Amino acid sequence: MNVMRRIKSIASGRSSVSDLGGDSTVKTVKAEQEGDQGDSADSHTTETFTSSVDQHIDYAAPESSASTSNVYSIARPEQPDYDQLPHRMRGMEITDNKSENHDDRDIEATVVSGHGTDTGQTIVTLMGDPNGEQKQTMSYMAERVVGTGSFGVVYQAKCLENGEAVAIKKVLQDRRYKNRELQIMRLLRHPNVVQLLSYFYSTTQIDEVYLNLVLEYVSKTVHRISTHYSRQNQRVPILYVQLYAYQICRALNYMHNVVGVCHRDIKPQNLLVDPHTHQLKLCDFGSAKKLIPGEPNISYICSRYYRAPELIFGATEYTTAIDMWSAGCVLAELLLGRPLFPGESGADQLVEIIKILGTPTREEVKCMNPNYTEFRLPQIKAHPWHKVFNKRLPADAVDLISRMLQYSPNLRCNPLEACAHPFFDELRKSEACLPNGHPLPPLFDFTPQELTAASPELCERLIPVHAKK
Repeated sequence: MNVMRRIKSIASGRSSVSDLGGDSTVKTVKAEQEGDQGDSADSHTTETFTSSVDQHIDYAAPESSASTSNVYSIARPEQPDYDQLPHRMRGMEITDNKSENHDDRDIEATVVSGHGTDTGQTIVTLMGDPNGEQKQTMSYMAERVVGTGSFGVVYQAKCLENGEAVAIKKVLQDRRYKNRELQIMRLLRHPNVVQLLSYFYSTTQIDEVYLNLVLEYVSKTVHRISTHYSRQNQRVPILYVQLYAYQICRALNYMHNVVGVCHRDIKPQNLLVDPHTHQLKLCDFGSAKKLIPGEPNISYICSRYYRAPELIFGATEYTTAIDMWSAGCVLAELLLGRPLFPGESGADQLVEIIKILGTPTREEVKCMNPNYTEFRLPQIKAHPWHKVFNKRLPADAVDLISRMLQYSPNLRCNPLEACAHPFFDELRKSEACLPNGHPLPPLFDFTPQELTAASPELCERLIPVHAKK
């Protein structure tokens, strides 16, 4: 249905916001595959956009819901032999493929025994420090696929030297460009960001080049955990919600303020969780990018349910605030047991947002996209937040969500402010622990770089006294 007709239907009373907080049924998540080859390649590629909402959403291509449960966020088609490596990966050979576009002083792919990355395949790489010294041979045995999609595959492997499990993400490499995901991942080192351990290149018989990222393996995702509780008609325990949301915000503060990178695809499938410690790690940097003021960016980015409204309005000079909108959507989903804005298309996504936040004012639209002039939206009143969520939820949780889900990007709280919000005060108590009595994962070991933008008062709220000792 056309977006205007949907909104007018709501305004006239023919459609309504029905039982937003009481339905425990989890709607099928139709996460979108954001291939966007031009954006993921390099800034040499021109990024295009559309200024009209109706034009903007014509490109939407919903995926199968099966894609939403995979580790490391690569969608897989439904197929009975899912645990078998796909035929397209067979016959690959590992090469030391060093073009002039790659600086591989620290990590080299040198030897592979067998044929390609089939199950049981052993991959041997030579890994060293950034200066190319103290090199160490690391061997990995491919065990099983944990995710496949149109742009790559992720499989679980075992490091033969120490027996540790790793994840290897294989993506097609365009020879003309450096891989932005690799460039960014080599900058990242944080307890709430998945760690790049190594990388190597492989080629097929038809001379296709694949980049293989060797990552630390984390078995669960926020999506799988949330789905587990929803299937039992239960809500995720509030302690876990606090832990996951806090660590998301801490990871985003590091990304935005230390590294200067916007993730652009925050969603439950891209949030890994250690099921024993409940430490959360942000993953999948295939859409990540350094946002340079005055330089346009593609607006068709981020999976639909978590897409900030300025992107729907076609903004191309957006900020890292789009990640905070997505984080707010994830927090709301953990509390509700289902997506907050389950749009069935790009246009319908705007309708779902308006049903709760109301129609944006002209000033709010201008803040989202100054170039958007087609403002003919019927007036819809905002739905009170306390009616969206269960009354038994902490008021602080609803308050935090309301601060993250603002139409105006500059009014959304930043990640560090979110970490200091009263909703997370329970985590700052000296006696706080996991339900099994084990300690919480590291939460307050901020580096000076993480706190550069924090005022003394904010630092006092962020770090409890017992964590300063």
